[in-house]
Amino acid sequence: MRTKIIILLLFVFLLITNGTGEILPENEAAAAQIQVINLSIDPAILMPYDTATVTITLTNTGTKSVAISRADLYSKEFKILSDSYGKVGAIGAGNTMSFTYTIRAGGLTGIFYPVFSVDFRDANFLRYPFRVLVQENQLEVSVLNKPETFVPGKKEELIIHVGNPRDNPVTSVTVVPRGPGHEITPTSFFSGVLAPDSSVDIPFSVTPYGETPIEFTVQYQNGINQHEVTYTLPVETGKKSRKQADTILSNVQVDIEKDHFRVTGDVTNSGLETANAVLITTAEPAVPVFPFKVYAVGALKPDDFSSFEVTFHAGENVTEIPLRASFKDDDGNEFFSDTMVELGDSHEPKAKPDEEGLSPVIIGVLVVIALGVAGIVLHSRRPRG
Repeated sequence: MRTKIIILLLFVFLLITNGTGEILPENEAAAAQIQVINLSIDPAILMPYDTATVTITLTNTGTKSVAISRADLYSKEFKILSDSYGKVGAIGAGNTMSFTYTIRAGGLTGIFYPVFSVDFRDANFLRYPFRVLVQENQLEVSVLNKPETFVPGKKEELIIHVGNPRDNPVTSVTVVPRGPGHEITPTSFFSGVLAPDSSVDIPFSVTPYGETPIEFTVQYQNGINQHEVTYTLPVETGKKSRKQADTILSNVQVDIEKDHFRVTGDVTNSGLETANAVLITTAEPAVPVFPFKVYAVGALKPDDFSSFEVTFHAGENVTEIPLRASFKDDDGNEFFSDTMVELGDSHEPKAKPDEEGLSPVIIGVLVVIALGVAGIVLHSRRPRG
């Protein structure tokens, strides 16, 4: 009985010896020819809680086929969402084999090193740590030409500046404005890919109707992960913009004609924008009359000026009247301002040219002419001797 046990133990020992003999130098040398030739991560740099795919490619640079029992990915900082590779098979001499894993980052940022592990069937194993970077940097959003004051109903041109401070590109960059009660065009803008350390300027037109803030939401993708960042633009309204055209009347002079008042002067654009379709006229209680009921100046560039002339009637008790200057901005919005002009103690003559009587001088001249004519007639009728 004891002899049988000894024989059985020897048989088991021989089996173990033969098994471990295949792991020794020849198989180890063959497994040593297995190398990682490529590793890709998409996205290349993650953000907290991003999902990424890791693809690792092995190649067999040797002359002997190498069997792989399993391939795993290990990490304390990332959650491995995909299964391990079991019963992989063998990599023939000169062949390659790829392994793809899905991982998810946690809330921490920094540099981390997951480990790719390959267990060989007839040799030991391969351990390959690789670098994964997690950054929290979002896209940067700003407004380049925000007006200090919005004018209700007046369109303003804004430039939304979007910059990418990250070390990897982002895709599907889209800007969407939201401003209830305002007119904003375009309703969205697709920019596409934004490379690292680059930026894009996106134009928007905003016509405000109130003081509701405007939100510009920038949506983008980091790999397959959707992200967004929002810039809030406050809207403060006023009667006029600081850059808006502004018409100033100067050198105003009032003259009395036979049946109306005549006002001359200069109009100057003291604003920073062009005043289009500038018109000068009078407002109540004045009544514009020909020949210059309205004086059309045209366009006035900043610091430009032009002379004008208007004519009007005024009542007997009117001592001042408003001169009205109007213009349009580049979007067709109309603005006007009144400048009060004193008429002094003078009042408008009521008699019109066709209603006026003959002056004493004219009467005297007519009398003299009539007497002369009468004398000539009497002289002609005398008998001649």
